[in-house]
Amino acid sequence: MQLGRTLKTALSVVVIATGALALAGTTTAQAKKKTTTKPVTIYLTRHGETTGNVMGRVQGWSDFPLTRNGLQVANNLGRGLKGKTFKAAYAGNLTRQEVTAKHALKYSGNAKVKVNISKYLREGGYGSFEGDSIATDNALIAGVYGYKDGNEMMAKQGKDYWTKLQDAYFTLDNQNSQKTTLAAGDRAESSRQVQQRMAKELKQIAKTTKNHGGGNVLVVSSGMSINEYLATMAKDYTGAPLKNASVTKLTYKNGKLAVSGKIGSLYYVDKGAKLAK
Repeated sequence: MQLGRTLKTALSVVVIATGALALAGTTTAQAKKKTTTKPVTIYLTRHGETTGNVMGRVQGWSDFPLTRNGLQVANNLGRGLKGKTFKAAYAGNLTRQEVTAKHALKYSGNAKVKVNISKYLREGGYGSFEGDSIATDNALIAGVYGYKDGNEMMAKQGKDYWTKLQDAYFTLDNQNSQKTTLAAGDRAESSRQVQQRMAKELKQIAKTTKNHGGGNVLVVSSGMSINEYLATMAKDYTGAPLKNASVTKLTYKNGKLAVSGKIGSLYYVDKGAKLAK
């Protein structure tokens, strides 16, 4: 009887000790996993120069290709990013965005990284104004707010210029000022629509990357959509135009994205251009 109790007690001690060791091992593994998760940094980038840029056209969802100069700028962006390892890459569903991403990845040494395509990262939609001459539409757009032309509107609106510009297209297209038969789903977006889809997609990209161990992510979008997004969350946002292939770094912490460094930096493009000589 005594021997049975002794054996039972010994077995209990072994079980408890084994459980404690297993728990300690699990805790250690969890701690190790937590400490090895890298910070999430998104390199939010405008596409390279397009034929639409050169011709002064309203681009939006229209699929204007990169110019030869645009391809070169995308290559220089990649050269300037050499040494950065990208965990993932995303681009809007427009040729100019996807091609910029692929060239940047190739020339930065990340050619094997797949470019995930998302319509939520595309440029703001301008409906019936797509393909128009920007100069021709300037007075009409500015007139929505009582300005004589686009230059006066930009000067007066400051950091609100890009959101106001988007909303002017939205207002005029919903009034059918162009007298088209365009379907409702193809008409101009409001700035709120653009901001919401951009914010939701970028946050999802950040969360997904964090869940896969963190790291750097290349995201290529367009000037208007990036500006409209930044207007909602960047403390130092001034509304200054973003140049082709400029980069704005975003960091993800405690469930939020924030700008890290300069908005619309040409550091990587300029660095790559020097390396290309």
